[in-house]
Amino acid sequence: MLKRYQRIAGDYVKLKDGTSLKSTKLPANYTGSQTLKGFEINGKPKLFFNFGFLTVDKTQDLSAWFPLGEELPAVVVADDEIAMIHDMALYRQSRVALDKEEKKAKKGAFFNTEALPEGTILVFPIALKENQETWQPFGASTGTDIYLGGLESIGFGHCYLTLKEV
Repeated sequence: MLKRYQRIAGDYVKLKDGTSLKSTKLPANYTGSQTLKGFEINGKPKLFFNFGFLTVDKTQDLSAWFPLGEELPAVVVADDEIAMIHDMALYRQSRVALDKEEKKAKKGAFFNTEALPEGTILVFPIALKENQETWQPFGASTGTDIYLGGLESIGFGHCYLTLKEV
């Protein structure tokens, strides 16, 4: 995912030394951000996940890898581990609507929901026509609260969308 972010935003994100993100080397696996707070076990910071402990080998400034430049608590993991972490992080819930007359499920009213956890950051490119000089879908603001699918009645789908480098 970091490679994809580097490919999408690499020309626009500038590091503190003035170079672009595209020319920088990806952080090594198990590198934590400087804001990450793990538990010290045997002199090494560790994080606990459902599948066990993850040892943070080193920390460094990862602010360039966050879309708004603010360094958040994070750790870089291997490509083959992130799918499992994503799967475990999904918010899952079963729901049922009850019949008004009896305490039983209405026909076809049992359903499951899945949602991304709060704080998830999604980065994606937006294509504009070459002759389009400006695009301001939120007026003068660069961001707004929007609804992207999900079940709005139970709080799913509300997002804050920020446009950068349009």
